[in-house]
Amino acid sequence: MRSFFVLLFVLLSSLTFSQTKTYVGLKGGAHVYSSFLQHTIFNFRARTTFRPGIHSGLLIKHFPRKRDIFFNAGVQGGINYVEKGWVQEFPETSIPNYRVKLNYLEIPIEGIGYFGNKNKYFIAAGFYTEILVSDEKDPSPTQGQLGNLDFVTYEASRDREVGYGARVSGGIFRDFSFGSLHLEGFFTYSFSSIIDAGDLTNEQLPDISNLWNTGISIGYLIPFGKLEL
Repeated sequence: MRSFFVLLFVLLSSLTFSQTKTYVGLKGGAHVYSSFLQHTIFNFRARTTFRPGIHSGLLIKHFPRKRDIFFNAGVQGGINYVEKGWVQEFPETSIPNYRVKLNYLEIPIEGIGYFGNKNKYFIAAGFYTEILVSDEKDPSPTQGQLGNLDFVTYEASRDREVGYGARVSGGIFRDFSFGSLHLEGFFTYSFSSIIDAGDLTNEQLPDISNLWNTGISIGYLIPFGKLEL
């Protein structure tokens, strides 16, 4: 969290210099999310599918002096509220789908490159840190219902509250007299496992439990500064 505010201070401080441009604003949108659950040794048989979610937050883009080339680059970051989790299915049983929703504060830092004049088309890639703020779960099925089926859920007393991963995105933004509009599609994947399975001898829990989501965002940004050659 401290590194994010250091970055924010540096970006805003740069507004005092000429020939740079910084955008600050809000974004939000919808996505689908799920989790990749697996054990590297044992045959963990949980079957997951996706669930719709929402996200919103602060977006900052910063571009240094524009060069006389086709593709120009900068950096973007922010802080987002993001719903993540998964849905576990129990095929060929009467057990209803089991839903886990994990609500995170996500702090991404990405490199961004763009081309175009009025319409600026961009791609971005980088990393993020996430901090769990709350969780919501369906009532767990009983062992009698499960039988030999594998089942897993998030447990606050056992599992991790902080994670990290990678983020890629692409889209378009454009300046207008009233500000700038931003549209992007994105994909994120956590490198850290949400479930703390202990050592590899525990066959009841997946030792790989990576969260992912993909969706679209729209944003309104206020530009500061001016890009010049």
